[in-house]
Amino acid sequence: MSEVLLTDRNIEELRKLAMLGMQTKVTIKRRSVVDSSSDPLTDYGDDQVSYTLTSESRISTVKGWFFSVPATAQEPDTGQILTSNVYRVFLPVGTDIQAGDEVIVGASTYIVSDTNAESTWLPLLRCNLRKSE
Repeated sequence: MSEVLLTDRNIEELRKLAMLGMQTKVTIKRRSVVDSSSDPLTDYGDDQVSYTLTSESRISTVKGWFFSVPATAQEPDTGQILTSNVYRVFLPVGTDIQAGDEVIVGASTYIVSDTNAESTWLPLLRCNLRKSE
């Protein structure tokens, strides 16, 4: 007989606890690419990328837990020492978000690099972000 490390009820309680930290408004926009190669006025390969709110039936604005962590390694660049930040946002399990989506937090925009949506044990959804510039 195998023992269960955490029951479904335990995981649900962890999710409720994680929700307490989710206080920041996060807007999610889905990435779409329009192939413009059929347009005779544009060069081949000039695909247009746009971001739109996710469909009406899905959540496009949620409360999340956003944070950044300074990278531990500093790299010299043109005579300066630069420190880059790692950005992450925790969202409720089941949030409609995927790699390539755009996330807006406050006045800043980020692109989702990846998520842990495919994990087996999921008390919250973690998204790694990169700043859009």
